[in-house]
Amino acid sequence: MALYTGHTGVVHSVLFSPDGNTLATSGNDGTVRLWDTDVFNDLATLTHTACTIAGRSLTEREWRRYVPGGVAYHRICP
Repeated sequence: MALYTGHTGVVHSVLFSPDGNTLATSGNDGTVRLWDTDVFNDLATLTHTACTIAGRSLTEREWRRYVPGGVAYHRICP
C-alpha cells in the first residue's frame, strides 16, 4: 500500500493528469508533488488505502461513489 505523504503543510490543490495516471498536489509548504496513481488500479489496494485514510469503513454512499461498479458493498475495515 502507498499513502501519499510528503507535504509538511496543508494541501490546497489537487489535479489529475488528463490520462489519470498522475496526481499533482501543491501545499502551503511551497512544494508541488507528482504521484503515480497505479495504486488505484487494484481494488484491494484502493479499499485498504481508503480505510487507512478515513480510519473507518466507507459508508454505502461513499462505496458507490469511489469503488468501481459491480463490486458489492461490504465493510473494509476491522
